[in-house]
Amino acid sequence: MLSSLLLRGAARGNAAVSLIKSARITPLKAYSTVVANAQRQALAKPLALTQKVTPVAMRGISVSAPKMASAGTNHTSLWTIERVVSAGLLAVIPAAFLAPSQVLDALLAVSVVIHTHWGVEAMVVDYMRPAVVGNILPKVAHIALIIISVATLGGLFYYIKNDVGLANGIKRFWAIKGKDSEKA
Repeated sequence: MLSSLLLRGAARGNAAVSLIKSARITPLKAYSTVVANAQRQALAKPLALTQKVTPVAMRGISVSAPKMASAGTNHTSLWTIERVVSAGLLAVIPAAFLAPSQVLDALLAVSVVIHTHWGVEAMVVDYMRPAVVGNILPKVAHIALIIISVATLGGLFYYIKNDVGLANGIKRFWAIKGKDSEKA
């Protein structure tokens, strides 16, 4: 009866075919071992056939390094300079307010403008990708950022040289009381 069941199910799967072929099933061999061996043998045959077939058209894969637009620059040193400027702002801001002078005001202006420029530039690079918005818009955004940064720095230098200075100007702005606060 077992043999008739195996013969009827022989066409259904490779495991049953190999079970019929291995007529000697000893108590030491479990059914799962026989099935696993049969599946391995069944899988080995199609793999052997595919190894002999050569593909008609294969696409070539380049093994050379990709050429990047900024491959010649060292981004590690720029990252270090950005962090030094950011940490330097922690010292320059209080120093400019404690001992206002044109030198500290100029140092504060340069530090703040370059820190802001690098931050906005990172956003422009991240969000104005040529693959998404085209080739012209990222260039226009970079040029606009440079113009705004230079104009801001020039305006701050003018304010430092011809007026009360940056730190004193901020102190005076903070000292302005609104009309509502005088009535109260």
